[in-house]
Amino acid sequence: MKDGWLSLPKTVYISFEEPDSVLLYHTEKSCHAYSRLPKNVKLMEDVYNPKNLGVVNLNEYLPDGDIEAFLDRLLESGMCKLKEQTKDAPKPISFLPILNLQNDVERLQEIGEDHMIGDNISTYLTRTVIHLNSKCGKHCPHCGLFHKQTLCCTATEPPQVMPVERLKELVGQLATTSVQVIDLVGGDLRTYPHLSQLHALVEQYPQFSWHLWQHIINGKGLSLDHVKTEVILTAPFEKTMLPETFQHDSNVWFHLLVESEMQVEQAEQLIAGIEAERCEWVPVFNGENLKFFEDNVFLNEDDIMSGPVSMREIFCHQKLNTNYFGKLHFFADGEVKADVNKEAVGRFPEKNVLELVYEELTRNTAWRRIREGARCSGCRFRYLCPSSGNYETVIGKESLCHVQPMRE
Repeated sequence: MKDGWLSLPKTVYISFEEPDSVLLYHTEKSCHAYSRLPKNVKLMEDVYNPKNLGVVNLNEYLPDGDIEAFLDRLLESGMCKLKEQTKDAPKPISFLPILNLQNDVERLQEIGEDHMIGDNISTYLTRTVIHLNSKCGKHCPHCGLFHKQTLCCTATEPPQVMPVERLKELVGQLATTSVQVIDLVGGDLRTYPHLSQLHALVEQYPQFSWHLWQHIINGKGLSLDHVKTEVILTAPFEKTMLPETFQHDSNVWFHLLVESEMQVEQAEQLIAGIEAERCEWVPVFNGENLKFFEDNVFLNEDDIMSGPVSMREIFCHQKLNTNYFGKLHFFADGEVKADVNKEAVGRFPEKNVLELVYEELTRNTAWRRIREGARCSGCRFRYLCPSSGNYETVIGKESLCHVQPMRE
């Protein structure tokens, strides 16, 4: 191998998260290289040392068979660059990708509260879930559990109803933020006493993408103009449960909540003939099907590396939770949560929407929850993995993966 200047392309992410090791990941090619050899780790640490400006002189590391073999692997996959040294030419500079958030919450808190209110904070909220009621008489066996994992109807005792004046005030305030999507869930929304006023709100605020979530047993008789219908399907999956009008309506989308391989097979027969893009498969934990999750949901190294993870996604995973960030749940009883499984950030309308966003940003019940537990914080794939979500909370595990510490 020739001597020269060694640098890394801007498309390569480098991780030192696992102690005494280095992982390089190409964010466009989805290939990676890993090493625990101290000399290889030291070489990559030197490349990332700010004083070296992203470039090191290979003359200081070669000849060395182990380093040359490591660099050959990187060169073959396009994860490093070599530039020949020429006489009197200055050392080149390579600007490495780094995380630099001008609106990072910690930085804004240092500057002062004024920078976290008004226009500066309204842009953070992009989606809301409005729980209009919690009344339903179906007594489904999954009622108290599935809504903790995905958008799904649920009932409470005593049942709650969001007053229409509060709903109007809420939607009016949301119109001053960056909210694009409003999800409407219940209960049985057919029992919501203010459906005519709800329809008027939809007409009044066409800038929102409105989504009406209803279980199939409650949703056959309810639809609203200019609102996308999201149909929740749970076992038992029977062909007669799906009206033919739903099957051919492009404005109706289906969410199949499955607990086992057998249910997957049954659900596949149910939706045969319906466009795949209108169907979402949602595994749900019932307290007894951990093996189903281990076989079908838990990630291994091949899963993590199966598709490109962009540098933007990696940086996001370092500072915020992409499953929760930008979303708030407004419940019929007035509570507001960023994570339905955690404590409330406040109540509406006691606090207005911007104040509630501020509360979540500063208290961090969900939006800025990253993988920093004992298992994940020392994993080489820490920021390549998806953000944690409701599954981890409901199942009671820090991570849903099969990845083990690697040895070279």
